[in-house]
Parts: sequence; C-alpha cells; structure tokens
Amino acid sequence: MGFLMTAGNRHQVHSPFLYSLIGEVIRNGKRLKGEEKIDVIRKECLKSKEIIRKTDYGAGAKGIESVTYPVKIQHIARTSLTSEKNARRLCRLAEYIKAERILEIGTSLGITTSYLAIANPRAKIMTLEGCPELCKIARNHFTRLAISNIDLIEGRFEDTLEKALEQLGGADLVFVDGNHREEAVLHYFGKCLPYLNNDTVMIFDDIHSSEGMERAWEKVKQHERVKISLDLFYSGWIFFRKESSRQHFKLRYI
Repeated sequence: MGFLMTAGNRHQVHSPFLYSLIGEVIRNGKRLKGEEKIDVIRKECLKSKEIIRKTDYGAGAKGIESVTYPVKIQHIARTSLTSEKNARRLCRLAEYIKAERILEIGTSLGITTSYLAIANPRAKIMTLEGCPELCKIARNHFTRLAISNIDLIEGRFEDTLEKALEQLGGADLVFVDGNHREEAVLHYFGKCLPYLNNDTVMIFDDIHSSEGMERAWEKVKQHERVKISLDLFYSGWIFFRKESSRQHFKLRYI
C-alpha cells in the first residue's frame, strides 16, 4: 500500500526517452511471437511433481556456503518464476534497446532466459546458474524450444560472473535474479560496472523482498554512474545515459 501511495505513472515522467519506453515496453501487454511454446513449458513446470536436489548458494542458504535439499519443480515454478507479464516486459525491453549482449544472473528453469532469447535470435545471451539440477532442466528447455543463442554457465555466481562478462565483452542488458542478499547484489553490481555502456539497462528483481534488498537498491540508485532509476515494485531498472539528468521514479505498473 505504501508503494502505491507514493508511485506515479508516465504522466509524471518528462523525459521523451522514458515516456516512449514506458509506453512501448512497460505498458505494452500484447503477447509475443513465439511465446506460446514457452507457455507450454511454464505450465508443465507449474504442474510437475518431479523432485530434484536443489543446491542453493543464495538467500536460501542462510549464510552457509551452500545447502542442498529436495524440492518439487512445481514449487520452484510457483515461487521463483518471473510472471508472464514481467517476462514479456523484459523481452520487449531487449527489443527496444536492441540488446545484442545479454547477461542473466540466475537461470532457474530457463523460462525468463527463453523470453530474452526470442527478443533477438542473433543476440548473445549468457546466463548463470549455481544448481546443477536446474542447469540440466534449463538446457533441456532450450533444446525443446530450439533456442541456440544461450550459453549457460554452471557454478557459483562469484566464480562465473567475471568469466561471463569477459566472454560477452560487455553487456547491453543485465538481469539480476539470483542470490537476493544485499552484499551479493552489490557485489554483482560492482563487477558488472566496468562492462556496461551508456545505453545499458540493468534490472534487479525483487527489490522490495527484504530490508537487505531495499538497502541494496537504494545504494545502487545513488551510485554516481546511475542517471535514471525506475522502481516498478517487483523490480528496479537503472539507466546510465550520460545525456540524462539524474531522476528517480516509482511507477505503479505492477
């Protein structure tokens, strides 16, 4: 309720760039070409009673280096998947900014990765996942969807992030959706910064999921290179455009 009371809409935004982006990307709810096949896999995951051994290095590990535990794919899908609406937004954003190099931190079942891939089949996409079992599932999904422009790197993000950035040679779009802890998020942000360009968009998922995530979001917003931030409640988007004045917005397009 507090967010909705303080959030505005695109009529409070005076930047022509942002006004257009909000209309074309955030408020555009039309279905995407190729989305139907991804929907089939999403629905299968939401119904799947299959149990895997999930390795967790993130918030679920509660300060321990890693934990492994049994969990149903159905549970992962219900609690971790980006919604269809928000996955479409990511796809449209990749199209809008003409992203050719995309980095995703947190593959999970590979559903959101697949949305990013259909935005531009020629784009180079690198996605990171720490859980071996989830890597197997995601790779199988990419094969079923005949997606060939995704490179999935398995391992702890702390061990794989720099390697991925070096291989990409830079990033036009970064989606951070893994290890929802303040220190980890700020670490990923710092590692990515040298590889980001003027037009890069970086997105942080679940910025209001904990006090730590809210602190991380505030620190990211205030970094000297960040010119524009959009708080959409479910995620935070940041822009580095030197030609823009510093602006921070809360938008109620949840």
